[in-house]
Amino acid sequence: MNKILAFLIILFLVTEVKAKSWPFQVADRVIRGEVVDEKDEAIPGVSVRLKGSAQGTVTDQKGEFSLSVNSDNDSLQFSFIGYKNKTIRVGSSQEFKIKLEPDEENKLNEVTVVGYGTQKKISVTGSLSTISVKEIQRVSTPALSNAIAGKLPGIITRQASGEPGYDAAQVYIRGLSTFGNNAPLILIDGVERDMNNINAQEIESFTILKDASATAVYGVRGANGVILITTKRGVSGKPAVTFRTEAAALHALRLPEYINGQQYASLMNEARMFSGEQPRWSAEELEKFGNGSDPYLYPNSNWTDAVLKRDTWQTINNLSVTGGNEIIKYYTNVGYTLQNGIYKQDMSNKFNTNANIKRYNFRSNIDLNLSKSLTMQLGLGGIIQNGNYPGFSAPDIFQSLKTISPIAFPVKNPDGTPGGAQTFVGWNPWGRVSQSGYSTQDRSTLQGTFAARWDMSELVTKGLSLRGLFSYDRYGQTNNVRAKEFEVKRYLGTDPETGEDLYSEPFREEKPLGYYIENGSNRAIYMETQLNYERSFDKHGLTSMLLYNQRDYVDLSAGSSVSNLPFRRMGLAGRVTYNYDNRYLAEVNFGYNGSENFPKGKRFGFFPAFSAGWVISNEKFWNASAISNLKIRASYGKVGNDQINQRFLFLSTVKTVGQSYPFGPDQQLFYGMEENQIGNQNVTWERATKRNIGLDLGFLDDKITLQVDAFDEDRTGILLQRQTVPFVTGFYPWSIPYGNIGAIKNKGIDGLIEMRNTTSGGFFYSLRGNFTFAKNTIVENDEPTRRYSYLSGKGLPLNQSFAFISEGLFQSEEDIATSPKQSFSIPRPGDVKYKDINGDGIIDSYDQIPVGYPRLPQMTFGFGGTISYKSFDFSLYFTGAAKSSIFLSGTSMWPFYDGLGVNNVLTEYYNNRWTPENRGAKYPAIDVGNNPNNFLNSTTWMKNGNYLRLRNLEVGYTLPQRVSGRIGVSSLRFFVNGMNLYTWDHIKIIDPESNDGTGGYPLQRSFNAGLQIDFK
Repeated sequence: MNKILAFLIILFLVTEVKAKSWPFQVADRVIRGEVVDEKDEAIPGVSVRLKGSAQGTVTDQKGEFSLSVNSDNDSLQFSFIGYKNKTIRVGSSQEFKIKLEPDEENKLNEVTVVGYGTQKKISVTGSLSTISVKEIQRVSTPALSNAIAGKLPGIITRQASGEPGYDAAQVYIRGLSTFGNNAPLILIDGVERDMNNINAQEIESFTILKDASATAVYGVRGANGVILITTKRGVSGKPAVTFRTEAAALHALRLPEYINGQQYASLMNEARMFSGEQPRWSAEELEKFGNGSDPYLYPNSNWTDAVLKRDTWQTINNLSVTGGNEIIKYYTNVGYTLQNGIYKQDMSNKFNTNANIKRYNFRSNIDLNLSKSLTMQLGLGGIIQNGNYPGFSAPDIFQSLKTISPIAFPVKNPDGTPGGAQTFVGWNPWGRVSQSGYSTQDRSTLQGTFAARWDMSELVTKGLSLRGLFSYDRYGQTNNVRAKEFEVKRYLGTDPETGEDLYSEPFREEKPLGYYIENGSNRAIYMETQLNYERSFDKHGLTSMLLYNQRDYVDLSAGSSVSNLPFRRMGLAGRVTYNYDNRYLAEVNFGYNGSENFPKGKRFGFFPAFSAGWVISNEKFWNASAISNLKIRASYGKVGNDQINQRFLFLSTVKTVGQSYPFGPDQQLFYGMEENQIGNQNVTWERATKRNIGLDLGFLDDKITLQVDAFDEDRTGILLQRQTVPFVTGFYPWSIPYGNIGAIKNKGIDGLIEMRNTTSGGFFYSLRGNFTFAKNTIVENDEPTRRYSYLSGKGLPLNQSFAFISEGLFQSEEDIATSPKQSFSIPRPGDVKYKDINGDGIIDSYDQIPVGYPRLPQMTFGFGGTISYKSFDFSLYFTGAAKSSIFLSGTSMWPFYDGLGVNNVLTEYYNNRWTPENRGAKYPAIDVGNNPNNFLNSTTWMKNGNYLRLRNLEVGYTLPQRVSGRIGVSSLRFFVNGMNLYTWDHIKIIDPESNDGTGGYPLQRSFNAGLQIDFK
């Protein structure tokens, strides 16, 4: 942080010293003006340039600008998307009012990114959504997937962990549609890459493709939707430099809260007395646990405070340079990201045991115009990430927090060694975090992309072009693991004669730092050749595309020869669009491709899609002036998914060292041979049939826009291991064949509404909201016929939970006697009472039914807005989810699950448990050990997973042009923002996005401050 501040101070001083020597700082006078539209309303963001130079500015929210000029002969150029360019001579005037005229033709030619190219927005008939880069940048996070949560219709995300380097959210497009891999295809500059490795400042556009019409060109990879990200490229002009730096204070959300030692010991007594046994601890001993008079023999270990800190920090920095001329354009960005973890350290260590990541990003995009018809692009990207972690993983550390009680042993013995006992040796949470060594994880990614485009309009026919692309990506990871075992012994007190501390014999000796390496690497080669045609004939517009592509991916560090074989995919893709008078739209897409993973004759598939649109607002009969745009869209098509996570299932294999059998008088074991994989000669990809109906609306010259889509999908041919093969066939469970037999139906609706306007007084406001609802239903899962129909998963959503219905807690022996018999254990007052679903008078496994919703929300939404006036801007955004359930169960919610005195206990259970004095409790009474009746998956432990979160808030201030010009910069903006600022939910003790259970590494709240400086 100090280095960054020092750099900024030096940068400021240098610019002050050099300001007068820079060419664009030498000026005779400053002129000012206002830019308005045809209605005399201010237009913010208009580009104002001094003709023939790189000197320029943009209008503020009031449409005003100021600019230095050298003479009366200078000319100013004004440009803004959707309006005609305008050039004026300065002359002797000091004040200007510039009126720009709408450019209807330019508006019609506005394009958006689609599969393998771009397309005019007005002619798009598929379902896609975009988000501005500014919206992404308002969320300060190293993982891009966390920045898009709740911001786009059609996207459903869930972030379960905040651990540095492992905090990326799960991302799905329109929910889940298969039992296997539901992840979308992610393409960066047209190449399959990880989006969580790039910085938001590198991005030019972000688009998701949702329906078959938009994704059919990707064939066997299009069923789960596609995310398209393009990175920034150079623009003509003198070098423009942008430096953005931000630093955030991170605050851990909802750290686990456990009961203290005195409460824990009292709970043990309560359990024994409730079971008719004598208390384990006397009143004097309970007092010692509470007052800390004997902290080693009667410990009160607050493991959360001993292991975790609430506050840490991160910083994200980017420096970019762009510029060029008619021959060459360039864009270069370098970035540095640092995020620290929340583990406390033992400062006596000579090594770091806290979690953190340091990421270095580099990207360079160069565009060359080799001739009038031939252009070339070169893109290079490098990502280096260094991670540091304790000797144990986050799941292991948090499991020890849940397992070790506050009275099991002290955090540290009197001699400074970790406290311990004969059971759970090495489970001391503090020992796991700070005394078990460390590991480093170094990851490096090299991305190279080369593309060329040949315009053959003059050589063959107008509108014809040929494009080629080649990319080479290489990834390498090296984990250096320096784990060690700390000494484990129990403190026994002091020698009554000498006062010397006494210890048990060590249960485990201390060992020095170990060392071993884990390596992983892969490389991917991708190439494509594309023929494009675009032509207009009077009112007819026609475009077509034919593309060949192939990809070769190799796991260079695979553990077997089969896994080392290349993963290969190749195929054709095509598209034809027709547009008549910007009113009637039609489009045909197809993908014909396949994979080496399937048997010969079944490797390739054809995936067609059709879509059409009608722009009603462009009809001559349309006279509703308030509705500036009205378009309806519809699509139907088939796409595939070859991500089945199994290789070469069409081959049968034999295990030469199989099951062992005893032979001879000595019954010596001999290994036999056995069937390992039963080949399926018909195995193939999943196939999805998708339908979509969409509506696009614009009101008041598109100041208000609305986009709504209803979708429906039938996914068939899902790969499953057969469930109906009886054991009498002789198949081992692991060798039961797979088949494309699964089927799932998914349907829903998503939409977006946005309002944007600038008032005549220069006040700008933008309001935006989006909504996604996706519900899937299992049609076929090959499950055996169930005894009761309600036990079947068919007709239910994926990952639907089955549980017992709790009817409260038994209040008396009479209550138990008059209730159905519970077969899991002999119930007591305070135990959970279950509903008899089948009415047979017995509570058993047949009384579980589907309850609640799946863990992944079926509904997500987001809403917020931005306002700005003069130099100030303010934005906030809320996100949320609904139709989601979470089970708050397992270790630390099920006390003494592993035995009396074992397992930590959350205050949530302790404060809400049943006792004779608290009969209206939420949770059952304590028991001396694992209670088979209470510790079942039931609605007792199920919580509503719905939430609303203030996701981000930002306040910014941009120095006026006249001020920033004096210090030698074209723009200087300060901003502060926050992420995960407040959450309204039903759970309270763990984050509503957590996995089922009792939590893990918590999410972070960030308070972020930064600045962005532009030099031109």
